Amino acid sequence: MRDIFVLFLFPISVLVISCSSDKVKPPVSDISADSIPSNESFNSKVVFSDSGNVKAILYAGRIRVFSRYNYTLIDSGAKVDFFKMGEYTSTLTGMRGKVYDQTKDVEVYDSVKLVSVNGSVLTTNRLYWVNKTQRIKTDDFVSIKTPNENIQGYGFESDQNLKDYVIYRVSGEIEK
Repeated sequence: MRDIFVLFLFPISVLVISCSSDKVKPPVSDISADSIPSNESFNSKVVFSDSGNVKAILYAGRIRVFSRYNYTLIDSGAKVDFFKMGEYTSTLTGMRGKVYDQTKDVEVYDSVKLVSVNGSVLTTNRLYWVNKTQRIKTDDFVSIKTPNENIQGYGFESDQNLKDYVIYRVSGEIEK
């Protein structure tokens, strides 16, 4: 008799539970379609070239491409090796960066350092490399150390080799 009661009670309890008016709602996410990259890669290498001549090689821990906005974000460390006429000239490093897809200009920020083959070292918080002119620039504070100079200032423009540079609002020391 007890088995019959259990067999009779079980289908009724299932029916009562399944007819409950409480509906389960899926969790709401804060992620929008705009924040999702169209491509993502890790430990990547990107070569910038023109007519078969390598201009720069970008290395990054993570690259996220946002095709909708025509830019690529770089994080987990960014490193760019620059070349002129096939010869290595300098290395630019920073924690994060951005590549503007149409122009291939590169912006590197957060602990930026540029080291040239002649030993010159530039440090700043943000630096732009203009692909078309092969020049670098910033409006932020910069410090350049060479074997003969230690110069600081706000605003800077140079070739990517740090051979021909201008610092605006300059201060520093020069040894002769």
